[in-house]
Amino acid sequence: MLDEIDLLRTFRADTPGPDDSAWERARSAVALAESVAVPDSRKRRWRPRAIQGFRRGRVALAATVAAAVALTAGVLTTALQGQPTLTTAMTTVWQPARPLPVDSGGITAPAGTWRLMSHLVAKGWEENTAGPEPGLLTCSTAETCYVEGDSSTSSSGPADVNSLYVSSDGAQTWSVLPVPAGVTFTSALSCASVSDCAAGGLYYGHQAVYLTTVNGGHSWTVRPLPADVGQIRTIACSAAATCRGLASSSGTLAPGFDSFFPGMRFFVTSDAGRDFTIASFPKDTVIASMACPTASHCVAIGVYSGFDPNAGPDLDHGVLLTSDDGGITWQRGTWPKGYGPGPGPEVICADASHCAMTGFVEHDGIEGDQVGYSSGKDAVQYNVIGFSADGGKTWRTSTFPSSMPYPWIDALTCPVAATCYAAGGEIIAQQVGKAYNAESSVVAVTHDAGRTWQRVTFAVPARVPGGMQPGSFSLIGQIECPRADACVAIGVSGQGSTSTPVYTNHG
Repeated sequence: MLDEIDLLRTFRADTPGPDDSAWERARSAVALAESVAVPDSRKRRWRPRAIQGFRRGRVALAATVAAAVALTAGVLTTALQGQPTLTTAMTTVWQPARPLPVDSGGITAPAGTWRLMSHLVAKGWEENTAGPEPGLLTCSTAETCYVEGDSSTSSSGPADVNSLYVSSDGAQTWSVLPVPAGVTFTSALSCASVSDCAAGGLYYGHQAVYLTTVNGGHSWTVRPLPADVGQIRTIACSAAATCRGLASSSGTLAPGFDSFFPGMRFFVTSDAGRDFTIASFPKDTVIASMACPTASHCVAIGVYSGFDPNAGPDLDHGVLLTSDDGGITWQRGTWPKGYGPGPGPEVICADASHCAMTGFVEHDGIEGDQVGYSSGKDAVQYNVIGFSADGGKTWRTSTFPSSMPYPWIDALTCPVAATCYAAGGEIIAQQVGKAYNAESSVVAVTHDAGRTWQRVTFAVPARVPGGMQPGSFSLIGQIECPRADACVAIGVSGQGSTSTPVYTNHG
């Protein structure tokens, strides 16, 4: 039976393109350019992780060989060194999704329930270890979720975020969808409906493009982006044709800090990517996350610019901006006391009044677990959550229960004003086969806007499928909750994994 790699190759095997040696030289050059020193993994827990690195929009190298997808519209020209370039929009023909093999391990379940490797916690949260490869998660409804996968077979070097998976049964089973030839994703999908989605991407690794689908990824329209837009890093669509987000020039701002990009700008399009309005943020700021709960009100957070690239940004002092004209102009707010933005700041707004954001605390001391410890300056590092009830003007701090030692939150979502889910890891060691992880996956939920939190942990399944790295059970990298009682989350896996854990409380 074909596995997902074979299925992906089926989509990419027929159309001629650059030969293998040419692509290998390109990969080697990019890998050399991106090879930099990163902070120490014990003292600085914001080490670049495979998913974290491109979850926030890391630039990816183009796919190896073009997919066998016919073009119904579009014009191609040849750039320098033979790189294809789009001069106008192109649309791919409709292609069917192809189901992935179901690795049920001989375990069966009634229709409408999970095919589980094991039940891991008390009723309410479950885990499936037969998920798609690691990637960027988007759930347009409680039933329909997409993952943009990293199909790179290498554990190092550039990512290949050039595959797409879909589940239509609440993340129980997955299928592969076609991706246009030469396209890699630079942002997660944003879906205004179950089938109307948009994303940012690169065309053959060098040209920024805008991607839209009206049929759930079975066909795509790919439009070249104007030079003043740059590469799309995040995108949020309030309607099929109306999307806004963040875009920047290529490259990260400092080695090891993949959430921060130079020249970040605000963009909005109201005609599915044909025209764009661009606005700049204050020059002394580097914005990393933005939320626009209404067409007029937006909240943005980030760090101050002007730092030494070798030392990285100041993670203890953050930038807070608000806009009441749809992102055209921005007003400075006062960053709340007690925490900073950290290495991966994220802001979420359930409505125009109620917002939440991740905060980062670090101080001198000793941080340890069953595996080891770090001590000294800034050795103690963990996340808190900030809550606002006035649209981001003022904030109060919410801390996690003591049963979550040194929580590291990779993802935050608030489906309604008082209910938020935070997903990531805690410093509780666990054994996975013969490996020993220093962290464990955790989800925390609040139903009273952070005044109290309930913790959910996950045991490692008795059987871990081949192709899944033990480290994937250390952290949960993303969580999506289309409803307050229906969430899907995925683990953090390294490049080269062919599967990643999928968690849910749906049903």
